[in-house]
Amino acid sequence: MARRLIVMRHAKSSWDQPRLRDHDRSLNPRGQRDAPRMADALAERGWAPELILVSSAVRTRETLDGMSHQFGEVPTEVRPGIYHAGVHDLMHELQDMLGEGTTMILGHNPGSEMLINHLSGQWHIMPTAAAALLVESDGGWTVEEILRPKEI
Repeated sequence: MARRLIVMRHAKSSWDQPRLRDHDRSLNPRGQRDAPRMADALAERGWAPELILVSSAVRTRETLDGMSHQFGEVPTEVRPGIYHAGVHDLMHELQDMLGEGTTMILGHNPGSEMLINHLSGQWHIMPTAAAALLVESDGGWTVEEILRPKEI
């Protein structure tokens, strides 16, 4: 089996509590609605992660919770290093990705867009709850598909 990577941005978060630290912001109603819809869309396409690396931020963990009806039993590691990460940090986190199979990294922007560009050489817009499937072949990564909540 080919090595695959799902790069996903957290669902839409709330700005209702301006005094709350950025790390502690939760999902807003749209984010709570989009997370399970995206999980269903990923599952329909066979994008089943076998390992999930998720940012420690509340909104990323809530996104994953909203997807648990599809991916509840998947080994998951909460990684503080994904929060506010640049490409170098994300590549460090991905050292633990599966040698074969599908790993998901669930984080933030601009890191998600920068990681996709770094691996594939392509720029893709990653709105909240968007997911990109990258496939490794011949030592490089190719973007196979991008899913965005407004397009499913």
